[in-house]
Amino acid sequence: MDINWRKSSFSSDTQGDCVELARFDDRIAIRESDTPATVLQTRGRSVAALIEWQKSSFSGDRDDCVELRRRGDRVALRESDAPTTVVATTPPRLRALLAALKATG
Repeated sequence: MDINWRKSSFSSDTQGDCVELARFDDRIAIRESDTPATVLQTRGRSVAALIEWQKSSFSGDRDDCVELRRRGDRVALRESDAPTTVVATTPPRLRALLAALKATG
């Protein structure tokens, strides 16, 4: 099987040390670039559960903020002080909401 590996965006172009991911069927393959023969395979939803929430850049050092995370074709939002309440939407709908909020000033 021919697998298309993708290098982590956190890896620089000059260093070979990086984590690489590949998707096939409903599985995700993960490997270190310096040990390509050792591959961890798991289901995509297992990896998605590990993705960290990203805090809004407008929050600065404060802990009360809006957090986002992308899961497939959905974007999840939550308040950091109420992390169990999650609202999911699509990227186009989120962009439309943000544009409307910016337009109202």
